[in-house]
Amino acid sequence: MLKITKTTINEVQAMEIKRVSKVAALIIFPLALFCGRCFAEASPPTTEADSFGDWLSQGSLYGEGKTMTFFQEYGSSEMSNRRTHSFGGDIQYQSPAFQGFSFGLAGYGAYNLGLNPSDTAQVEPYLPSDNVTVLGKAYLRYQGYGLDLKAGRMNLDTPFANSGQGWTMIPALYQGLGGSYSLPINPDIKFYGYRIYRFKPFSADYFGRGDTGSPEITDTSIPSVDSNGFTTLGLRYGQLYHAKAEAWYYNFDKRAQLAFAGAEIPVQSLKVGSWTPYWGAQYVHEWDASDQAFPYENIDTSLYSARIGARSGSHDVYFVASRVPERDGAFLNGGFFAPYTFGIYDNTPLESGQPLVSMVTVNQPGTALALRYAYHTRQALAVLGVTRLELKDSPGIYYPLPAMNVNAAFMILGYNITERLHLEFEYDIVHSPNEVTGNYRSERLRLVYKFGKMMSEGDY
Repeated sequence: MLKITKTTINEVQAMEIKRVSKVAALIIFPLALFCGRCFAEASPPTTEADSFGDWLSQGSLYGEGKTMTFFQEYGSSEMSNRRTHSFGGDIQYQSPAFQGFSFGLAGYGAYNLGLNPSDTAQVEPYLPSDNVTVLGKAYLRYQGYGLDLKAGRMNLDTPFANSGQGWTMIPALYQGLGGSYSLPINPDIKFYGYRIYRFKPFSADYFGRGDTGSPEITDTSIPSVDSNGFTTLGLRYGQLYHAKAEAWYYNFDKRAQLAFAGAEIPVQSLKVGSWTPYWGAQYVHEWDASDQAFPYENIDTSLYSARIGARSGSHDVYFVASRVPERDGAFLNGGFFAPYTFGIYDNTPLESGQPLVSMVTVNQPGTALALRYAYHTRQALAVLGVTRLELKDSPGIYYPLPAMNVNAAFMILGYNITERLHLEFEYDIVHSPNEVTGNYRSERLRLVYKFGKMMSEGDY
């Protein structure tokens, strides 16, 4: 295990983030907030344009104004406590459809207003902690005959490359082309395919050839690799609260190949009152890609996960057990990794709702046990959970959780104050024997106001 020191951490965390003027923060997004009412009350544009001129001019405005505050306190003197504030949001435009074609644009911004510490070791850079303005979406879209295709800058909804919506001020975004196809005989069956060439991390104001390796994520020694992006193909079946399954293949250029399959099936024969039991299973395998960049080699990773639970209306209780076998001589000793997941901001189907601790965040072989309770309505959200990790060594990684045994608990509470105004609080506590971090905890407060027309949460 590579030994880390406070100096090493601070040097890595002192990565350069491009600065932009605060003027944009003081003009663009307050204007959007104050004009939110007029946008909301405007007559909605038609969904189909009658002419090419209408296609260019009769679009709809969407957007969010939001603020986040993040605190992280460590029990060890080796780590600096973190305090980060960010203000901003997004403004999005979507055209009507014309012969199946439409286009969309979205600008995102996050600004600290001079409230964050100047020492980069005392802030959370991915919130982001600095000032960022970026044209995050610019795409052409076609919908028709079961197809939903995009080309340009866009968000993704795939298991191991997605936007991570909600964890930070600005989502992760991708540049490429692809989409989905729904079978005419059963629209619950969808095929997906994407070819992605460029990637924009949470804290960046540009689309580049890198991924989430170091120094983009400062808590890992796996370096970011300049590549031609990745290709993914997927299949999804079913909807929530019914039998559902998905399977995906990824080819991460110069790094690895990944195959994933998962399913969840309700057991109606064991239903008691309004409670319906269910079981689920997931499997991931990773292996070498061609023309690999250092240090990717001898990749042989497997992850097995199983869960049992029960649902009743807005309530969901479940237990998850995950296992990553140790493999001597393999990359990371067989530990799981994914080049476009964001460590503690990971948003894959394997993380089981724990923001800080999972088999995805640690990059080490071992076992994870997790118990979760979730309550979700249109008005309120509550997620409670505990996690136990029993880990093995993974050479070359110095994530803040390189420890044998880790216990963690978390709570997420959300409430829609109005249809457009959402407040969310998250609290995490981690008990770790790691000498560098010690025990630590974090709190996140998120306030979001939606203006203009309303989109589904994942579309922002």
